[in-house]
Amino acid sequence: MSLLKKIYYSSLLIFFVLFYASCDKNREKPVQFRIVTDSALFGADLAAQEGKLDFSKPRRLEYRFDDFFSVTPNSSLLIEYDFNTQPSEIVIENFSLILNTKSASWKLPVEFTRIQYVIPVEDSFDGYFSIELAFDGKIDMEVSPVFQIRSIGFADRFFGFNMNSSEYNILTPFVSRHEDFFTIDVPEAFLPRPFFAEIEASFSFSGAVLEYSGRRYETFSGIESIYIPHSLFPASGQAKLSGDGIGKFILRPLKETEVFPNPIKADPVLVIVWPRENWRNNSYEVFKWDRFPSLLIFDFADYEIQDRMLKRLAFFVEKAGFRGRLSHDHEIAHLHGWNAHDYKADDLARFFDTARKTNFPLLDEEWELEKILLNEGIIRRELGNITEGYGGIISISREAPEFLRYRFMVHEAFHGLFFIDEDFRDFSRRRWEQFPSHAKRFIVSYFDYRDYDTKDEYLLINEFMGHVLQQSVSGAADYFGRHLPQRLETSWRSSVLPEKHITSGTWPSLASAFTSEAQVFSDYVNTRWGLTAGRVWAFRVR
Repeated sequence: MSLLKKIYYSSLLIFFVLFYASCDKNREKPVQFRIVTDSALFGADLAAQEGKLDFSKPRRLEYRFDDFFSVTPNSSLLIEYDFNTQPSEIVIENFSLILNTKSASWKLPVEFTRIQYVIPVEDSFDGYFSIELAFDGKIDMEVSPVFQIRSIGFADRFFGFNMNSSEYNILTPFVSRHEDFFTIDVPEAFLPRPFFAEIEASFSFSGAVLEYSGRRYETFSGIESIYIPHSLFPASGQAKLSGDGIGKFILRPLKETEVFPNPIKADPVLVIVWPRENWRNNSYEVFKWDRFPSLLIFDFADYEIQDRMLKRLAFFVEKAGFRGRLSHDHEIAHLHGWNAHDYKADDLARFFDTARKTNFPLLDEEWELEKILLNEGIIRRELGNITEGYGGIISISREAPEFLRYRFMVHEAFHGLFFIDEDFRDFSRRRWEQFPSHAKRFIVSYFDYRDYDTKDEYLLINEFMGHVLQQSVSGAADYFGRHLPQRLETSWRSSVLPEKHITSGTWPSLASAFTSEAQVFSDYVNTRWGLTAGRVWAFRVR
């Protein structure tokens, strides 16, 4: 072969090697960034595979998921990316980053360095999408910005924003910022039918107001978050949040409610106002306190149903002469239990452990309670024993008048906090130990009159705290200085009462002692949790 032919064939071989190498470099391959889904994602060229768009070399990034891809109904495409915002604001205002699917186009936000943008996708989404630069004007080659994808995946659909995330600023479409409020306004096309809306928000300054579905939720001082569960009121795609320092505002459209008896997370005030027609069970509904989810809240249709689940438990845990043993129905049928209840994890565990080891015939409602407690980890089954987990339960009834439902909720909820918070227990004990002796004699006698086991100091301190905090500070004087003493005045217990003021018909020293104590307790719970004497809810509903 001549030298000329050798040179020709060598050159031709080099050309084909370089040509195919170039083609191989730019052909479709799996992306190099993180994928949060079971399907593989392919990029059309090297830039797409790297997930990098340098504005000095603008191009279109094209992607497709593999052939096994399918989108879950009511889901969103989640893209996390970094954005270098070094160029001047004048240049930034002149461009847009557009994410295109076959059915919609979305403008990607570039206000932050690290962003997670969550875009609703239709059920027909076939897995193809692209990202491209739309630009008016000249780009400075020395300071041009860079867009870098970090991960892509899918998430259950939600709308709003979360600026409190430690890594990314989380944003979605359909959010508008106004001078002193934010709105979320989701078109019906992106909402399942029917749907239930869950809303959560947080803010660095108290006093926020949420307006949703014809109702207004106004937070109290010291409260820096709000949560509205699904299935409460008719759902809407529109929500408005006013306030300062708002860092999170999320609306989640859900297709289904929690399955009964899984507890619904809710603020105590929502338990009180929850429409009974929205209960998942005719006899009772079960919730968990949103801020303290280890505390379950039961709301019963009437006292009779409440008694079937909790009356025997009340005698086992608190009633003098009955504590520590399981009473048969005929023993307690004629006796009063409680109109509202509270029990901690270890007492609940002892009750059910005793019942199982003695084959005691509990009612169906009591076995239902055990199942709920086991599911929530308040009690546990270990090696044939029922042992304590963490948390407790409280209950109220729809049979009580509305004003008493509020008072019972406060009383029982503070008992719940007493169960789970050691510092609160220590504080209450210290207050009990320094409480004036004449007022202490009175309240112990009153508890004995109510059939509490007054030999149990833990129970005494817990009830002392609960009674002091169940009404506002301004209401303590009348409750302890007139209402309760009158119950004891005509009995042999009158000897524990201090001097009565004949003209006013009150006991001033009791009114003074308990009002002072209520203020101290109220200051404590306000500092700890933003609560006050007479209030355990985070907001009012109008």
